[in-house]
Amino acid sequence: MHEPKQRAFEAVMGALVGDAAALGFHWLYDQELIQQFGGERPEFHTPNREEYQDKGYFAHTGKRVGEYSHYGAQMLAMEEAIRISDGYEELAYIESFQRWFDFGGCWQGYTDHPTRQTLLNLHYRKQHEEPLTACGADDTQNPALSKLPPLVARHSEEADFMEKVESAVRITNNNDTAVAYARAIALMLKSAIAGHSPRVCVEHAKGGDSTINHAIEKAESMQDQSSRSVAAEVGMHCGLDASFVVVTHLLLTMKSYQQAIRENIQCGGDSCGRAVPLGAILAACFFGSDNAIPGQWIARTVFPDTMLNSGY
Repeated sequence: MHEPKQRAFEAVMGALVGDAAALGFHWLYDQELIQQFGGERPEFHTPNREEYQDKGYFAHTGKRVGEYSHYGAQMLAMEEAIRISDGYEELAYIESFQRWFDFGGCWQGYTDHPTRQTLLNLHYRKQHEEPLTACGADDTQNPALSKLPPLVARHSEEADFMEKVESAVRITNNNDTAVAYARAIALMLKSAIAGHSPRVCVEHAKGGDSTINHAIEKAESMQDQSSRSVAAEVGMHCGLDASFVVVTHLLLTMKSYQQAIRENIQCGGDSCGRAVPLGAILAACFFGSDNAIPGQWIARTVFPDTMLNSGY
């Protein structure tokens, strides 16, 4: 592969590795408990309901070390759609999304609110022969970002790149604010695939949207704090208003993929939701360096065979 294509592939791989690494403490909202049970290496921890002690939501019963969360599954639904159609097509993505998450679908595990609402909307629209475009929930949570790594990896150099991003986001999160955050992450990831540093990637996300500019400025103003204290202050929850600031802070302050994913887990809360964009951006940024995805982490992650054989 040429280097940009390799960085694009690394982005998709890095998103899934980061998600799998965070699964063991996902939605545990107590940083002290994560430190107690995970130590300085909290990645690839076996999910254990008893460790949550009513300080979070245990969503991953039966999941094993190395498996991905519903966020990873959402990304794989996009990867499948792009692979089958040789590029992003809205209806192909909708069909793939239903194959993964509808009744009897590929995904076996927790299903989040925007996914459930999207499926209900799709069934209603099909029953009433209404258009399926922008069928997502009116929602501003992290699932808006989960499909981005394969989409950006494949289409970031095309003139209608941002139109594709908005189309895909509105399939699950039909909300202007969700689209704005997704556009910013897409610009960061595009910059990463081009070989820029994490700090430059953040700079490239600045622009005309005041919500995004304010969120980046907030992360920049807190660089003398740890990411854990930032998460405790702005929120560990699934909302993009909190997760975007935490992800941006990690991009600005962490020196390697491994360090960032570990710190993201230690931040608590929706670590898997944050891990998909964070892991994608940093895997692309640090490709080919000592700060790239650790080989041992790749070996511990469960990858679909189809993904490992795909190319960007």
